[in-house]
Amino acid sequence: MDYIFVDKTLKVPIYKQISNSITDAIHQGLLKYNDRLPTEKEICRMFSISPTVVKMAYETLIFEQMIKRIKGKGTFVTNRYHLHTPLNEFYQFDGRMTESAMNYTYQLIMVDLIDYDIVAYRMLKLDRNEPCYLILRIIKANQNPVLFQKIYFPQKYFPDLNHRFESSDRLFDLVELKYGYPIKHMHNTFNPINASSDEALLLRVNTDDAIYFVRSNMIDEQDRIIGYVSNYFPGEFTEFEVMVHAI
Repeated sequence: MDYIFVDKTLKVPIYKQISNSITDAIHQGLLKYNDRLPTEKEICRMFSISPTVVKMAYETLIFEQMIKRIKGKGTFVTNRYHLHTPLNEFYQFDGRMTESAMNYTYQLIMVDLIDYDIVAYRMLKLDRNEPCYLILRIIKANQNPVLFQKIYFPQKYFPDLNHRFESSDRLFDLVELKYGYPIKHMHNTFNPINASSDEALLLRVNTDDAIYFVRSNMIDEQDRIIGYVSNYFPGEFTEFEVMVHAI
């Protein structure tokens, strides 16, 4: 509760001072998504103020979508960035991320050279024991995860990828600019699924929460599937827009 400051000598309403203190703490990273806030009674006792004042502060923050109340559990920080992208432009969504004013960060979790993965090898039409790079990456907006990726690139098409891949590489740029493979098209398959414990941990959601699972095949001008990506988006904080044009 040390992030709340009240000065009763000021003319600024106390409920506003409380809501501003909590908002500042969220923006400064002192409070993070899903952090539990003190109860209204605790704030009343600490600052010797009426429940009405604290209720007004919390209602202000709820209206601003900074916090949420869960009946029987308490009040929690809920300010997570919502990713919104047109479905027909999904293939270039990571490019728009880098152009946005939002503070995006790219975090590498793992780089490995594997010899089998039943789904990825079927998608890439690789034989068992053919080496393939596996890269795990999280993309965050204001420190909140918006995307977890499992990226598969066969070593025969992408030699020395472990030395050439940078955490913030846009996949199109990596394939077309660094390796010189013009991409003919992308094939994406969208599915709603329930988050496993690993996916929930990385996306900062609860196990079994709804998430979007998008499989992406990258196909070059020779009609080869040269890359396969598993994309996981937190369902509550992601919106895919579908545009339908009447003819």
